[in-house]
Amino acid sequence: MNSRSMRRRDVRSGAWRTSLAGLLPIVLIGFTPVGAVAGDLSAQQQLVEKAKMTFDRFLVDRTTKAWYRKEARKVTAVFIVPQFLRGAFIVGAAGGSGVLLARDFVKGGWSPPAFYRMSTASIGAQAGADSSEVVLLVLTQAGLERFNSTGTFRLGLDAGMTVGSLSDGGVDGLDVISFAWSRGVFAGMSFDGVGITAAPGDNHAYYGRAVEAEQIFKGAVTNAQADELRAAVSRMIH
Repeated sequence: MNSRSMRRRDVRSGAWRTSLAGLLPIVLIGFTPVGAVAGDLSAQQQLVEKAKMTFDRFLVDRTTKAWYRKEARKVTAVFIVPQFLRGAFIVGAAGGSGVLLARDFVKGGWSPPAFYRMSTASIGAQAGADSSEVVLLVLTQAGLERFNSTGTFRLGLDAGMTVGSLSDGGVDGLDVISFAWSRGVFAGMSFDGVGITAAPGDNHAYYGRAVEAEQIFKGAVTNAQADELRAAVSRMIH
């Protein structure tokens, strides 16, 4: 192959890599949650109400009913993503907005919700799209503490965040158990490497002032519009 042909191939290869790099943000934008913009109170409330609907479904699903009746008292926190979108054409992306409620082992009950974003991206041979409802049950205090961080942490990769599902063959030693409702049933889905990032703008919009997730979990603020969601999560241990 002569040098001119090699240069043309290098240029095409470089252009292809550049196009992938440019496409990735576009794909991610397409999966950026659109109902949770800071300052839009109704958007946060819609997310809270959808989270309740997802958890109600979780509570009656035949594949989870027996387990949570036996093991729910071990749950430290519940993270609910009502719509987790995944799509790919060479470049893959997934994302959704969610809320986390922490259990108060001293006073009983559950905290108001704190807001988060869940996202990931990949490059490779892939195609397709789907939508799932996600419930993550946090079993340990170490797992809950990861949600108090201000940056992004990655499930299954960062310390204190081992994650798996009932279908993986047992939950001993796990910090988080994952469930995903897709095609009419809750089942296991791998969330290794998925990033979770706090959404302080959503917290501010929902509670009327700047507040960190840890403060929300300790009851420093409240919003009566989240009472139905809190009651739904409380039913898990009764």
